[in-house]
Amino acid sequence: MSSLNRGTSEAWVFAQVDDFWLRYRPLSPWGKDEGEARTVLTQRSAIEARYDDIDAALLWLRGNVDRPEKLDLVSYHLKRMPRLPQGERDGYELLELFQVKKFIANYRGLATALGENCASAFGFVPLASDIAARRLAVELDRGGSDPETFHLADCYDDGLSAVRAGIATADRAIALERARAEAEARLAFGVSFDGREFIVVPAAAARAMIASKGGAASSGGAPQTDGIGCGETGPRFAVEPYDDARFMVRLMPSATAIDAMADRERGLEGEREAEARVLVRLSALVRGAMPWLSAAVKAVARWDRARAGAVLALELGMCRPRLGASVTKLREASFIPCADECGRLGLSYTPLTAEFGGGATVLFGSNMGGKTVVLKTVLFFQLLAQAGMFVPARLFETRVYGRVEYVGELGSERHAGLSGFGLEVWRLEKVRASGGTSGGTMVAFDELARTTGSHEAEALLSAVVEAYASGQGDRAFFATHFRGVARMPGVEYRRMKGLDREAARASLLTFPPAGIAATGGGEGSLPARLAGINMNMRYEVVDDDGSGSESDALAIAAFLGLDRRIVERARAYLEKEGR
Repeated sequence: MSSLNRGTSEAWVFAQVDDFWLRYRPLSPWGKDEGEARTVLTQRSAIEARYDDIDAALLWLRGNVDRPEKLDLVSYHLKRMPRLPQGERDGYELLELFQVKKFIANYRGLATALGENCASAFGFVPLASDIAARRLAVELDRGGSDPETFHLADCYDDGLSAVRAGIATADRAIALERARAEAEARLAFGVSFDGREFIVVPAAAARAMIASKGGAASSGGAPQTDGIGCGETGPRFAVEPYDDARFMVRLMPSATAIDAMADRERGLEGEREAEARVLVRLSALVRGAMPWLSAAVKAVARWDRARAGAVLALELGMCRPRLGASVTKLREASFIPCADECGRLGLSYTPLTAEFGGGATVLFGSNMGGKTVVLKTVLFFQLLAQAGMFVPARLFETRVYGRVEYVGELGSERHAGLSGFGLEVWRLEKVRASGGTSGGTMVAFDELARTTGSHEAEALLSAVVEAYASGQGDRAFFATHFRGVARMPGVEYRRMKGLDREAARASLLTFPPAGIAATGGGEGSLPARLAGINMNMRYEVVDDDGSGSESDALAIAAFLGLDRRIVERARAYLEKEGR
């Protein structure tokens, strides 16, 4: 499957796809991996296959909308899926065998919840149909009382039961001897160990414990305290100085306990050998079932991906893109990051309806008129479509491109030794050098050469537009406020409709503009001024015949609170120059 990882590309960042991608929530480990990869596909057949899967998932979700318990069960099993050991190996660890058992249990539960038809459509292979997988499942089921527990039970090896019984006998003997020693210390000397390895006691208690064994044995040069030295009292207690007034006492194992400890060590060694034999046998079963396990993982990931896409499609009213079109057509297309931001600011949002058919499209418009949002919308939809997702529109027609690119600044981006213009030129050349890509390139240019002189910028922009207009298989979009771009055949010239000038003039007679509530800081607040622009701006793409050159910049400046005397003087200069 041919693909491009676009998760960190300029186009992906410019189009704010990550702001939307947070809504895409697969639940299984492999679905999450695919989501993190942010893969953009370049083969139409692979993309259409993902669309088909989303359609199938939508059909299943709609068919079970009145059975929320089934929807919850599917989500439960996807969330419970563990990662499986990768590939065939000579041996697998106990935890990995548990993961295999847990996966099989949740796989079976998921397939049952989906139903035979849906499960089969997504490649779920029944466990019963694979001999190796069935044998593995039966064996793993012996290692736990429920589907999600596992241990190496006695039944796995004839020797396990005997050695574990011996270990248990030794443990009981050791525990009994310790209990006797603790009881003696408590009853005879008034000190309590309570399961601790050592305790610190006063000198009088230590003296009594040593005296009970016939006196203390000196440890050769050890410090003396009140006539008490270091020594071992026999089989029960070991005493040594702790500080000037206290002693540390340890329990010493009896001969019986020492024998039991030796028995226990031999038993543990026998248990390790038996468990190793079991792991070898179960590992062989896992290797034999690995083809089925790998296919099962692919089926789970495929369903999880489709389910997550279908949930989004239902939530946002998304449609299936139509690939293979010679044009790029959008109908009521919602650029979700912008729509969300408008909602937070209390502004209205206008979905994009537009059609682009040429190799190059030049989009004119004033700042804040929406031309950059149009570029973002086009790239946003293209990237989502080639990621195998449905899109939030009534209709989206396009074709598959080999590359999706952006040329322009990205926020506070910096590149060593380059100005903003230098970075644009460097990125432009990089995109041009990749020309000839199979499938062509969709590329967006936002205000190319904005930081250089207007005449040179218009000349450079005209040359780049001409290069793409005459190219084969590429589609380029140019957003600019420069009106001097050359007109040439094969290029579409569009503009943002911009301000409704009559409504804007009426709104500017008083402030806040009619119909706008002054909230969040009074009449001069930024939210209120943005609302004034938003209410009077027409975010629509229309044809541009080159006859108009009037800008919305002065009206926007007035809405943003610039001194009206300055705005009027600027307008007077424009009229004086005949512009």
